[in-house]
Amino acid sequence: MEEISYIVAILTGAFYLIASQRLLRLSWRTGQRPELWLGITFAGTGQWFVIYNLPYFFGLVELPTQIENWVEWTYALGVIPYLLFIRVVFRPKSSWAAALTGVAALFLLAGAGLAGLHGQFLNDVNSPAYVLEFIGYTIPCVWMSIESYLSHASAKKRVRMGLCSPIVANRFLLFAGFGSCQSVACLIDLLWAWGRGVAGADSAYLVGLLAATECTSIVFLWLAFFPPRFYRRWIDNLSELDAAEKDLS
Repeated sequence: MEEISYIVAILTGAFYLIASQRLLRLSWRTGQRPELWLGITFAGTGQWFVIYNLPYFFGLVELPTQIENWVEWTYALGVIPYLLFIRVVFRPKSSWAAALTGVAALFLLAGAGLAGLHGQFLNDVNSPAYVLEFIGYTIPCVWMSIESYLSHASAKKRVRMGLCSPIVANRFLLFAGFGSCQSVACLIDLLWAWGRGVAGADSAYLVGLLAATECTSIVFLWLAFFPPRFYRRWIDNLSELDAAEKDLS
């Protein structure tokens, strides 16, 4: 069972890296910043899943400290573009959004810096560095969920008035699904760190569950940025059926 959990985690990392490459190529073609920010974030997350879990799959007890620190630093810094994505998409002119972005980034940098001073990252609730970093990457996940659900509700009203296309409204719902999965992943990560700190043991099951949740979140975002033709038709058909029902009522 442990091997399966690590395989799921490694495949999730590969999925993140593929999504990162697609988003970065899209950003290169369009010149849009949101795709760039998410592409960088996915690159950091993908390398974390692959490099962190690959040795465990082959039976190694732990990564060399230098490699583990590099992987964790890359992941922590990769969350900052995620914050920029949320601000650019949802609150580009908001002063409080800029402040929240800065605060979360400071938590991430403080956690990474403190871990560097101690010489090693610890996925352990007893580690102040872990707590700081956890707060830093949980803020954008919850923020993404809230903003996306609010935007979807507003977009649905505009769709009924013919002021917004159904696929755009659905994109906000997909963003909400992504943010919700990411928030759940944060909770799983906290349970994993609690197990390390309190029980003194890793849980391959939590690693697999974390990877599966992350993988599900990527599916939501993949549909948002790269919806296949059948999916777009399905959304359009649902919108037409909804409009027809309202006309009959």
